[in-house]
Amino acid sequence: MPKAKGPLPRFSEIHIQLTLDLISKHRRIGRQQLANKLGIGEGSVRTILDHLKERGLITSSRGGHALTEKGKSFLREPREFVSVDAGDLTVGKANVATVVRGAADRVKRGIEQRDEAIKVGANGATVLVFKGGRLRLPGGFAKIKKEVSETLIKALAPQEGDVVIIGAGKDLLTAEAGARAAARTLSRQA
Repeated sequence: MPKAKGPLPRFSEIHIQLTLDLISKHRRIGRQQLANKLGIGEGSVRTILDHLKERGLITSSRGGHALTEKGKSFLREPREFVSVDAGDLTVGKANVATVVRGAADRVKRGIEQRDEAIKVGANGATVLVFKGGRLRLPGGFAKIKKEVSETLIKALAPQEGDVVIIGAGKDLLTAEAGARAAARTLSRQA
């Protein structure tokens, strides 16, 4: 008998990553709390949690959901995401930045990262390369305002050859989702 098709999921891969991050941060967290923090329905959260349990990344109990050792090692390189004021460098109301260490040589034009951010619901992503002690747009066609550059350098402490990605969105959740998706493109190529 063919499997009945239900409604399409109302979450993306980034919600799975955010779920793991939230469980890690809170040690134990319930399904309703996750749904509220992720901005998706409890049914979608249930599907995500089932997926994570099948992969052996979490355990569930009446007290909530927790990471297994396998889940903790899956998150072995947690990235820092910071809310920043990027001025007119981005297109969103909210901006969240992160750094991808040693990824400058994997950046082409930054369009690939922008596209991945848009796929997860963000307004876009801005990619900056740290070279010669300063942040630059790929191709170096435009200057970055000094105060924005100083803010990003202070918040993320990039080193030579690092990439700073700023996710832009209507709110902090979508901006962070965009930054995560864009950063993942550079990590995957490593």
